[in-house]
Amino acid sequence: NLRICRDIFLTKDDDEYACGWHVDDTGFWPSIASDPGVNAWIALDDMPYQWSRKKLPKHLAADNERPPRNHTAVATFALSLGSHRAPWRQEAYAVTGSTHTLPPEGFLSAADMIRRRSGKGTCNIKTSAPHLYEKLEENKIVYDIKKGDVIFHDRWLFHRTVTVAEYENQLKSELGESLKLERSDKIFRRYSIRYSPGSARVPPGYGVEPSVLYNAANANLTLNEIVESDGPWYPKVWPLLKKNEDPDNIEGLAELVHEKMPQAEIARDERKKEIRMALRKGGGP
Repeated sequence: NLRICRDIFLTKDDDEYACGWHVDDTGFWPSIASDPGVNAWIALDDMPYQWSRKKLPKHLAADNERPPRNHTAVATFALSLGSHRAPWRQEAYAVTGSTHTLPPEGFLSAADMIRRRSGKGTCNIKTSAPHLYEKLEENKIVYDIKKGDVIFHDRWLFHRTVTVAEYENQLKSELGESLKLERSDKIFRRYSIRYSPGSARVPPGYGVEPSVLYNAANANLTLNEIVESDGPWYPKVWPLLKKNEDPDNIEGLAELVHEKMPQAEIARDERKKEIRMALRKGGGP
């Protein structure tokens, strides 16, 4: 079967900070590295990108990209096509400390996480491994996105935000530095649903996964096992229920929303404080 492993509402305004090329770590995709997954990235606003390449056949593709249609910069989303199969992907996982590099038994504490996690951070591949950053950029594609469009991509496909500032720079390089640009005051919204099989396993050890923070016994169990024993933390989306079939413990949804999740969120806030403190101490005791 197929379950929702995580869903998240994301926004981007004209803040210049953005996470660089990355794959989602366990905070955003709570299953071990051997588990497959598919992300559905759903646009809730238009995110026009006039330089988008549509992968036309060679005899139809133009040598030059068409000129910009408007002068308003937006924040949008880039994918590095084929990066989930690239021969250098293991090195990229290592320098970003991806789920592939976590110890099988998990971390023991926040300090242990800071000490033993590999790499220089999920979002920092541009500075920690410039040669890999260039490879990711070579295969970058940004789509001309309309509200309601959905991009499906593999769990291990590298992706990043295109910031308003980056968009502005591209407009200026196309039309001249003296170009007077409009800066949108919009917030660009998207909704991401991460799907995994019910056999996917929640990582063991120290972390911020709500189902485990609520009930530590859920660590290292499959999504199916957690739902069966502790309620609909990970709703089933396929196959569809047949008439008179067990509704996947859906009757426990109200308890999950009103009782279990609020407790887990309090515990998660405390975990995040512990992690920030450990970062300041550099992983020391």
